[in-house]
Amino acid sequence: MLLELNKEQIGVLRRALEARVRDMHLRLGSDPGDEGFRREAALAAQLLRQVEALERRAGYRAWDIGRIESLPEEDET
Repeated sequence: MLLELNKEQIGVLRRALEARVRDMHLRLGSDPGDEGFRREAALAAQLLRQVEALERRAGYRAWDIGRIESLPEEDET
């Protein structure tokens, strides 16, 4: 699948994913939820890392999400 995004759109996507990952991790911290929710949280974190990598490759400013605990980074290639 190919998704074409301009600079503004990729920034909006990154911020939306950051908010979603943050909310999911807060929920997981207080209520472990079910296995499906844990998988969704892991996928959201993975998508966020991919969007950040795309931003870096495109020369956009990548925001630090160090405040969010996520899974170890996978190969971004």
